[in-house]
Amino acid sequence: MEDLKKTAVMTKERCRALADALKEKMVLGLAGGESDLKMLPTYVTSFPTGKESGHFLALDLGGTNFRVLSVRIDPSTPEVTHVKFKKFSLETKHMQGTADVLFTFLADCISAAVLEFEGALPPAAAPLHLGFTFSFPVEQTALNHGTLIRWTKGFNASGVEGADVVALLQKALKEQDVHVIVDALANDTVGTLMTIATKQPKAAVGVILGTGTNACYVEKIEKIGKWKGGAVASGEMCINMEWGNFGALESSRAHLPITPCDAAMDAASLNAGQQILEKIIGGMYMGELGALFFNAVADGGGALAGVSQRIAPGKLTTELMATFHSEETPMDGKAVAEVLRGELGVEGATDADGAVLQEACRVVAKRAARVAASAVAAIVEHAGRVGQETVVGIDGSVFKLYPGFKQEMEQTLQDLLEANARCVKLEMSEDGSGLGAAIIAATASR
Repeated sequence: MEDLKKTAVMTKERCRALADALKEKMVLGLAGGESDLKMLPTYVTSFPTGKESGHFLALDLGGTNFRVLSVRIDPSTPEVTHVKFKKFSLETKHMQGTADVLFTFLADCISAAVLEFEGALPPAAAPLHLGFTFSFPVEQTALNHGTLIRWTKGFNASGVEGADVVALLQKALKEQDVHVIVDALANDTVGTLMTIATKQPKAAVGVILGTGTNACYVEKIEKIGKWKGGAVASGEMCINMEWGNFGALESSRAHLPITPCDAAMDAASLNAGQQILEKIIGGMYMGELGALFFNAVADGGGALAGVSQRIAPGKLTTELMATFHSEETPMDGKAVAEVLRGELGVEGATDADGAVLQEACRVVAKRAARVAASAVAAIVEHAGRVGQETVVGIDGSVFKLYPGFKQEMEQTLQDLLEANARCVKLEMSEDGSGLGAAIIAATASR
């Protein structure tokens, strides 16, 4: 365990080095240089004013489960009201099939949701307008056009990488005779920022800490060296960092706390060598890392003496791992050992083994929080917001539900920003990835 900790633990000095390295790659990415941070212009240059109104749809696609939302925005009320949503699930044939299979299914689901919400599909003379949250790396060419750079999070549908995802969705809707116009394409981080901005005028950063991870922030146009689109009235644009890919370049990877367990999980993934930071802090990976850390300790003689079984791949989820650190129902080594013998299938595990598993998972979770906070600090420093009130809107189950995650992030910000950390507020942006797309569509139509 101690050998793993030496590599995995994020000291104050390592957090500072990581933040500085991230800032260097941010500058390179904005200039169009070699960087594993894409720093993608989103074409979102207008932010909520409170005057938005109307009825909008949103499609929130970022994982195996997705939603279609109906959002009615009334400027006479302080918050978005009249929200309906319907959940759907993707199967392997959608995620790893073809573009036609995936987008036809999405169009069918939009049609089914609208029929449930409204009782009828919209007529051609009065189409509904939709904001599309597409939580994958996209290079946008307009607010309502963008090509997929590469799939992540287990998706691998053919015919989508390099294609305009809005055009694919619009084509499928037309073929299904569904009169819906896709007005805006957004990453979930942008939607998260836009949602918190309806309540917090000091909001300047949006972060996802869920199945995957990413961030966006408000950047001055003159600092976006690769921007060729001319002047922007607001003088600002939201930048989609795609920070989960930090570490794809060796020069960046050297600043991440990568252990042999991380290397093994990356090698076995569908996108080996990519999304390295995401594989440290994403909920899709944290549980598996906890298992790999524990198995490594056991292989080294630090646990499971005389027991040949190990935690099998896919058994330990991040959700289950979080229960080991619950503040409401605290667990000790004995309680964790019961889970180890039961749900995790390692017969013969002792109470001491349970304590080792609990500690291995604690190391994984604390590391994730400190890496995430180091990246937030990098944004605040790069954007020149040190000492200024800055609200960071965060969506995602890891931030919302993992015990102590927010507190560990706040402690890390204190380590890095010292007294100025008090100016940075980490706030939950509820359902930012869903409502945000509708708000972007509403802002665009203002």
